[in-house]
Amino acid sequence: MPLDGHIRQMTIPLEVQLEWTRSIKNQNNPLNLDDVILDKTNNIIPPRNFKGGRHLGRYLVPMTNVIFDPEDQPRDKESDVNHIDGLAQRFEIMGYAIDAQPMMGTMATGGSFIVKGFAGFHRKHALKIFGQYFYIIDIFEFNSPLDRRVARTQSNHHADLTLNQSINDYVKEIVNAYNALEITQDETGISELAWRLAEGDKTKSQIEGSIIRKSIQQIGSVYSNFQTYSSQTGKKAGDNSLSAWLGRNNIVPQGVQFRTDQQLINQGYISYCAAEGDNKATWGRAIYHGQRLGIPVWVFGYASTRQSDLANFRENYIKDFIKFKEGQIDFAFGITQSSQGDGIDESNFWCKFAGFLPQHISPDSTNGGRPTEVGLVNENGNQIDFDPTSKCITYGLYDVIN
Repeated sequence: MPLDGHIRQMTIPLEVQLEWTRSIKNQNNPLNLDDVILDKTNNIIPPRNFKGGRHLGRYLVPMTNVIFDPEDQPRDKESDVNHIDGLAQRFEIMGYAIDAQPMMGTMATGGSFIVKGFAGFHRKHALKIFGQYFYIIDIFEFNSPLDRRVARTQSNHHADLTLNQSINDYVKEIVNAYNALEITQDETGISELAWRLAEGDKTKSQIEGSIIRKSIQQIGSVYSNFQTYSSQTGKKAGDNSLSAWLGRNNIVPQGVQFRTDQQLINQGYISYCAAEGDNKATWGRAIYHGQRLGIPVWVFGYASTRQSDLANFRENYIKDFIKFKEGQIDFAFGITQSSQGDGIDESNFWCKFAGFLPQHISPDSTNGGRPTEVGLVNENGNQIDFDPTSKCITYGLYDVIN
């Protein structure tokens, strides 16, 4: 607030501005904050833009009118004594950092003069130690509690004296948002909020491998809407193993173990599951066993980890499959000098792609609540029938993709 009583035309009610101006007059001000400093900060460090939020103005507000709810603290720990001391020492040595983001808050419900802070939790404690009666605060309003929650977390992505946002800080916010019913009660809701909170501050592996995973573990009752498969075999493999899925769909067991050559020939084909279209081990086995026994080898694709864009993963999978196949064909042409002919006979190329295991399993309300994907599916998630005597699913796509 201007100390001379002049009120800017902002969206905070005039009576609130007058009360703040009256309250800070002649109060302790070792940081020498005034209207001039306020104007400089607007030019040097303009207000943050938050999705779902609107900036109502930047003001000098008495700290007695600023409250911080412990539940609003986005940090995993309520306060860090060393960080508070560091802020107080910085005030004493350097004064007010004019290029630092101000505190941030919203107008409290039921308290016309009260600001409910969401950024500056430690700073308020440091100001009390330093003896500063009022401070610069950006005031916002938000469309929803979730928008405010995201904003208070993102407000910690700043360049001032920082206390880095930890993995557990983000996990705490996600768990609280889940318990407050601010997000959908499933893995997708958790994943979307994790990316919204931490993108730009944490790496992809930190977000997907730590923040999302730990949040789901802490909540403990999240309905998973993305199926992953274990490569384990035997009694400990479970229902979501690759071997169990093949068995449920009447597809022969993977590989060639525990069967004679004649048994493999009698079953008519060999199956393998692969998490990459250019999986070298799968290709090597396919070429060797298919050529040796004269039977096709079918590859079943799947994502070994959760994919944020399953369609893109599958598209790249097929491209990798075709590119690797192209290399094998070139290799065969080079050896047999058959590159002078009309091309390769697909019926003699033993490695074939069957389709994808279902992984989008959220209930489809338009289909009686059945999972979105059922049985063997193509790259679009549509169910297809497996026929070991049919053509490779990528047949005809080679010229289109290349």
